[in-house]
Amino acid sequence: MRLACLASLLLVFVSPAVVSAQASSSEADTPPSPLKQLGISGSLRGGYWSSSRDLEEGEHFVGSALWLKAAPKLAPNASLVLEGWVRNQELFHRDATDGVFREGYAAVSLGSLDLRIGRQLIVWGRADRINPTDNLTPRDFTLLVPEDDDQRFGAVAAKATYYLGDVAVTGIWLPYFDPHTIPIQRVPGVTLSERIAHGTLGQWAVRIEQTGKAVDWSLSYFDGLDLFPDIAIDRAGASTLDLVLKHHRIRVFGADAATTVGRYGLRGEAAYALTEDAGGNDPRLKNPFFSLVLGGDRTFLEYLNVNLQYLFHLVFRHRPAREIQDPVERSVAIQEAAIANQVDRVQHGMSLRVSHKWLNETLEAEVGAVLFFTRLDFVVRPKVIYALTDRWKATVGADIFRGDPQSFLGRLRDNSTAYAELRWSF
Repeated sequence: MRLACLASLLLVFVSPAVVSAQASSSEADTPPSPLKQLGISGSLRGGYWSSSRDLEEGEHFVGSALWLKAAPKLAPNASLVLEGWVRNQELFHRDATDGVFREGYAAVSLGSLDLRIGRQLIVWGRADRINPTDNLTPRDFTLLVPEDDDQRFGAVAAKATYYLGDVAVTGIWLPYFDPHTIPIQRVPGVTLSERIAHGTLGQWAVRIEQTGKAVDWSLSYFDGLDLFPDIAIDRAGASTLDLVLKHHRIRVFGADAATTVGRYGLRGEAAYALTEDAGGNDPRLKNPFFSLVLGGDRTFLEYLNVNLQYLFHLVFRHRPAREIQDPVERSVAIQEAAIANQVDRVQHGMSLRVSHKWLNETLEAEVGAVLFFTRLDFVVRPKVIYALTDRWKATVGADIFRGDPQSFLGRLRDNSTAYAELRWSF
């Protein structure tokens, strides 16, 4: 279905793009081209990845992708947004072609009230890239893209925001559920399936936010299904083991704030999540937990930016999975704890991101890292971006995971990869 929708999208939008490209040499007073009238933009991308991001065997992937977005104005106060992509991450292998209809929603502004209906990205949180309150729309963590935001895809939702001066009140209803796609290690002889509660009614969220003051802040609440799965034994036989991924209901109370003090930008974000295992007695489910991110950044000289954050994670009524007597149940519970970041009751960590720009901001280098002190698991992510022209951009980088194989980041060691991408944008 996604591929069919996206194919239609491409047929509708590529033709006007070709026409407009042929007319690019017209004079300045010529009426806007169909490309501009429809608000069409996109990119063609080609890249190399030394390894996949799904913990499967395989290396040296050469792929290509076409990304398209259209944002036509339907009226002075109404617009339409459509975005999607098709890709092949293994050139010359037809089975490796897939696509996603990333966004498709209508938006209307009625004075102090903004409405959006359709598939849309809803991103919450003010911390730098690690956002405990970001629980509404999913990511594909296995997608081979250099930018983390490109892993996102929208969820079908109705969103209403009412503005009261500097304060905005947002209500969201999500009639369907799409989960994260996460990397999970496959074991020979063990099957793994996923069960998703389609048509789940009653997923909803509300947020109160203030912007434009000395301190920007928000308070939020989400009641719905967990984007991250829990893993449990479905059936166990003498020589077979069937595992199942399920998404259980969570309720998340969140808050975030950001301000500036002199040349420093300061921010904080926290979330308390109630899960279905309130007593912490079921190793197949996450325990209730609290996550906190506190940090800030400063730009030195003209372009050198340093961003440092403290990470804290607390699991309530924690029981170590290693204490389970049955060896099969214990091994599955250990994997569940690692995926859920609940191996330890208390976890302290830090994130660091350092970036700099040169050559009139055409060359940018960045090194990002996350380290958890309890088990010393970490990831380091260097990246260099060079704008060859206004339309051409080259990116090279790497993801390096290390640590205890049963820790949150250490289990992703086989996802370590180097990559290069060349992108043409229009």
